[in-house]
Amino acid sequence: MSTGIILIRHGETDWNDLGRIQGHLPVPLNARGMAQAEALASRLQNDSVAAIYSSDLLRTRQTAEAIARISGQEIRLDKRLREWDLGMLSGMFRTDAERDHPHIARIYRDYLVDEMIPGGESIRQRYERITAAVSDIARRHPAQSVAVVSHGGPLGDCYHRAVGKKVEERIKIDLFNASINCIRIDNDRWELESWGQIEHLTGIGSLANWEGQRNNR
Repeated sequence: MSTGIILIRHGETDWNDLGRIQGHLPVPLNARGMAQAEALASRLQNDSVAAIYSSDLLRTRQTAEAIARISGQEIRLDKRLREWDLGMLSGMFRTDAERDHPHIARIYRDYLVDEMIPGGESIRQRYERITAAVSDIARRHPAQSVAVVSHGGPLGDCYHRAVGKKVEERIKIDLFNASINCIRIDNDRWELESWGQIEHLTGIGSLANWEGQRNNR
């Protein structure tokens, strides 16, 4: 009665490319992000996906809408699937945040899991929010496969949970825009099945990580 969860990071935005902090701001996909979403939707059209869940932020909604246009399914929006709430850092370029708010930027840069971003949340709070949401989704869909469209930070949290790492254990993984990442959940047991599938993005490309470095163009 386990549930297959297809975790999807939203398509690329201009802010991803520029290294600008998005947080909960309503940033749209750019042209390449839209192309990524369409390629992702084509890749998933033959999969038996029982439901589509998405963060309610614009970039994830646009990605989920591309999938839904082909599958004909309703998108189930869930605020718990949102990106890390980066509070007062939201909208800033990372270089400016380091210069103007070095104490706060250190939380972001050095992965201080229990330090609160003013006006936002801590990494641990994000981890608990997203893993609770995905566990809840799995309980609703026993023996089915479900697509979950979210963000880089939350996908990293799910990877931690699936490989049995504590949230405070910093690990480096690829978090490609519009990638397919598969885990399986059976009650409280999470297992990693595959990670970072981007074959469907051949000819389009994808940024490889959550911090907006220019690679895999």
